[in-house]
Amino acid sequence: VQEYMECAQIEFPEDENRRLEEEEIPYYIGPYCAESGSAILLGVFNDEFCTNFASEGDAGRSVYYDNMAEALPYGSESLVDMNCIPCKEPGDADMQNNQNDQQDEDEVVEFCELAYEQAGKCENRLSINNPNSNACTYMSGISIFRRDGEVIMRDLSSSSAASVFIGIFSATFVAAGAYVYYLKTKLDRAKINLAE
Repeated sequence: VQEYMECAQIEFPEDENRRLEEEEIPYYIGPYCAESGSAILLGVFNDEFCTNFASEGDAGRSVYYDNMAEALPYGSESLVDMNCIPCKEPGDADMQNNQNDQQDEDEVVEFCELAYEQAGKCENRLSINNPNSNACTYMSGISIFRRDGEVIMRDLSSSSAASVFIGIFSATFVAAGAYVYYLKTKLDRAKINLAE
């Protein structure tokens, strides 16, 4: 599975039952986001950029099964586990990041330290020296939450100011239309009077 974390060509074993053509179609395996957005799955593609599924409707899993006689690993189960991993260092010094993280003063696993350093932060409400608030605007724009592994968009509330302006615009449009109709009928009557 590790070799398919990026789009990579797969060589299916040759089978007597499989019809071989002079030029076989190359297939590629790579990760893609599930439609719900809550999982990263492996799929079989027919292009080197992993953008076109080898078979529609099942993300190429049937092509893999037809050629390998087994289910595609992580074809329907997410590559990314939704469970949390502990960031506290174990008490046993031998278990601390393969003995590479024993000497530091904190009790945080080195992986978590690196992940936090690279992550976007919104620390403006923390009482710390030099808070990093570079990602606050981005985070405030995210309006999703997870329920049972599914990503669901929250209902966005409408702006009352926008509603007022839409109402004023609509009323003005209707009033202008009525006035134009009034002027048109007045001109039509004036034409009739001039002809008599």
